[in-house]
Amino acid sequence: MKTILITGINGYLGSNLAKRYSNKYNIIGLEYDCTDLFRLKEYHFEVFASKDGIPEELFEKYKIDIIIHTATFYGKNNESDSEMFYSNTYLPQLLLEKAIKNGCELFINTDTVLDRFTSGYSLTKKQFSDWLDYYSKNTSMRVVNLKLEHFFGPGTANTNFITLMIQKMLNNDSVIALTKCEQNRDFLYIDDLLRVYDLMLKSYNNFESYENFYVGTGKDSNLKEILEFIKIETSSISKLDYGVIPYRNNELMESKNDISKLKNLGWLSKISILEGLLEVIKFEKNNLKK
Repeated sequence: MKTILITGINGYLGSNLAKRYSNKYNIIGLEYDCTDLFRLKEYHFEVFASKDGIPEELFEKYKIDIIIHTATFYGKNNESDSEMFYSNTYLPQLLLEKAIKNGCELFINTDTVLDRFTSGYSLTKKQFSDWLDYYSKNTSMRVVNLKLEHFFGPGTANTNFITLMIQKMLNNDSVIALTKCEQNRDFLYIDDLLRVYDLMLKSYNNFESYENFYVGTGKDSNLKEILEFIKIETSSISKLDYGVIPYRNNELMESKNDISKLKNLGWLSKISILEGLLEVIKFEKNNLKK
């Protein structure tokens, strides 16, 4: 049984991956802060803290075959640029060095499609993907870089745009401040995203040393239309105040996500944006009843 190290194992994506692979692989975790592993309460994964660096005992205790890197600071909890650099660039770069030194077979990185100069988050993520590309030229370890669009699903934190909007509308917030919401973006449901990781684990022996994959449905959805759909399905009386928030610099207005490489491996999304939205609305409605 191979050992997979999942960074950000208590995050939404990381915890879903850990639970999914718990019967096929030996799962261990790396988490910035291990004080409250609330998403893993029913599991007994060993989780190491990375707040003060990558623990030496991690590679001394385990022969790690595969790393799935999902940990990230988005900057949505007022993290500073220096905090995001430490978490999104410096720590994973240290982990990458140790992975190569200790003979890791595969490093799957969770990247973003955003332009590097959209935010401190996207810049620090791109800086790490540059390091991945650089190291991959001089190691036998294969690197897979997954460039994700916006993913969503039941149980994400309210830092996730879809979840936040659904919660606000279910709570009937009087006014919800928004951009003009003209963006056409590619939204991927969590179940489909997990299947992408399945495919990477199944296929990586056939990959080149460094492989980029754009990940999404391949179909764009208009942000304003999504919000109006949520408003109808939640019977919300909230006012959607479009245009009061300016767009970010280098805002991604059209995804045009080229997922042809995934399609060539036989992957297709199975859950539409509207089906996924209804699942999240159902989940959040049930939470309100508790």
